[in-house]
Amino acid sequence: MQNLSSTQREILLALIELYNKGKKMIKSKEVADMIGKDEGTVRNIILGLKVLGLVESKPGPNGGYIPTLKAYEFIKNPSISPILDKLSLYRGNVETDIKIENIELLDVTNPSGNKVILKVTGDLRKIRPGDPVRLGPTPYSRLVIDGVVINADDSRKEVLIDVKRMISVPKEKVKNIIGRRLITLKPDMTLKEASMILYKEGIRGAPVLGEGEKVLGIITTADIIKAFFEGKYDAKVSDYMKTDVITIRDEEDVLEAIRKMVIYNVGRLLVVDSMQRVIGIVTRTDILKSIAGLELLWGV
Repeated sequence: MQNLSSTQREILLALIELYNKGKKMIKSKEVADMIGKDEGTVRNIILGLKVLGLVESKPGPNGGYIPTLKAYEFIKNPSISPILDKLSLYRGNVETDIKIENIELLDVTNPSGNKVILKVTGDLRKIRPGDPVRLGPTPYSRLVIDGVVINADDSRKEVLIDVKRMISVPKEKVKNIIGRRLITLKPDMTLKEASMILYKEGIRGAPVLGEGEKVLGIITTADIIKAFFEGKYDAKVSDYMKTDVITIRDEEDVLEAIRKMVIYNVGRLLVVDSMQRVIGIVTRTDILKSIAGLELLWGV
């Protein structure tokens, strides 16, 4: 692994392995225990990996660290999917324990007969002919498939799918899909003032900036509705903004944006440049508008 010391490489690989197993934020202590190193040393090295764009962190008691898409590409591990790490079959919008090992495309040139055979592991009794299913994005080809089960053969561990839609997510930088100028709010604004700005601009959320354009948080229409429901009509933006802000670099791939939205269960990310200055917001809607058919990822 170029440009990384042996210790950095060891810690990054341990973090990836732990994340792949648990699908959750990883604590520095977990990494330290796994490789037998001091937790303080591990934490300091992870901060360096974060600067390199290989690790993402989230503060707080439920926080921790996760490897970025760049980390997976950096180690060139073909067994890892860029978004969900294991390629699962979804029945409707519910993830099943059926894992996909191979995809064989049939009749690709025939629009009325496009079929896919999946080689899988898991209990196929959980799906039946007629069930809507989806899978993807696949590693590297970034393919998303949406279809209906024709047959599920548990003895052969094969699923035959009638494909309804199939797309390949193109490589695109986040900065290229930011759709509008950046609207910001101040922490001492009243919620009424903030709601008027959001309504006028036709947006559902905006970052809250303090002195020196420092990011203090983000507030959405849902936060304002909550405050009004509680009768806090005179509350300030700072009273209801979320301070745990999820950001993404402007040079990152759109798949990394999707990955973060899935992991953190959010619909928008603040976009920052190399100096950590906020230059915009990328929303789920921006992604859906930019890439036809990508709503499959969220089932909307």
